[in-house]
Amino acid sequence: MSRLIKGPRGNFRAFAAATMVGAAFLIAGTASAKTLVMATDRAGTLYNATGSGLAKVLTKHSGHRVVVRAFGGPDAYIHAMNEGEYTLTAVSSNSAWFNYHGKIKSKKSTKNLRILRSGSGALRLSFIVYADSGIMSFADLKGRRVTSDYGGHAAINPIVNGALAVSGLGWKDLTPVPVTGALDSPRALGAGRADAAWASLGMPVVREIHARKKVRYLSLDGSPKTLSELRRLVFPGLRLVKMPALKHLGLPEPTTMITSDSYLLTHKDTDPAILKAALNALWENEAEVKKAHFSLRGFNNKTAATDLPMMPYHPVAIEFYKSKGVWSSKTAAANAAIK
Repeated sequence: MSRLIKGPRGNFRAFAAATMVGAAFLIAGTASAKTLVMATDRAGTLYNATGSGLAKVLTKHSGHRVVVRAFGGPDAYIHAMNEGEYTLTAVSSNSAWFNYHGKIKSKKSTKNLRILRSGSGALRLSFIVYADSGIMSFADLKGRRVTSDYGGHAAINPIVNGALAVSGLGWKDLTPVPVTGALDSPRALGAGRADAAWASLGMPVVREIHARKKVRYLSLDGSPKTLSELRRLVFPGLRLVKMPALKHLGLPEPTTMITSDSYLLTHKDTDPAILKAALNALWENEAEVKKAHFSLRGFNNKTAATDLPMMPYHPVAIEFYKSKGVWSSKTAAANAAIK
């Protein structure tokens, strides 16, 4: 029996189990479905690597084949996923929060999406500059060319604006250099079009630039006051983390960076049998998940149910984590409070 699923560009037919392997996408089907789509950011970004690593483990251990489809950024696929066009995605909690609440240019919310699993921050964010640029702090950015706009990643702008604001800066103090998204930002630095670029720690393009000419990440103030202000200005799930010196990655000294949880998301109507298989595969193969990519090192079983969820957990996930003893009263209260 076939089933029609309403998508953003019309009705799409989800074929019967016999033809499911060749389907381009799946949201809800039978328990025998074998091909699922993991929508991700473009190749070269951290969340493409995160999604690809999860897809690899799920394909090996869940009984389902998970294929990765990369896009220019979350804005290019997350609303299609909300309509049932894709099964899974890996995103930051800030992207999840902004889209879930419709706090983006389109004003469209993604209220059909649910958290399947959480992990501690894969992204560690700040501005990168060349080590010999003379830019040692956020204050030194004044008058400099700084990447801006991030058209394909609506959730980036508020973070950058917040980081600048708590450092006493605004765009009037800088020379904005518009870029399309997360990958194009460091590329602008590498091409000589910008003096500072917003970037995540360890992303491949930054490693490439760093290999040619040393870069450094700028440190934020790590005080509780700064954290409180950032959560007010940006989003309530933001965290600050003090990273140790990692010279090979552009941290010549301990550096305070912005981070947030990472999520594996699904649609609220995804087949429960598929979700149970996925949850069990990731739980039972925790070590393999963490080895799949460095961005997944925070995907521990103990962090699978975060106490700071930015969108609701899927009911199947809630029952699973209860059975594993990691669904705390704090997580339950925070989850129930989400509207």
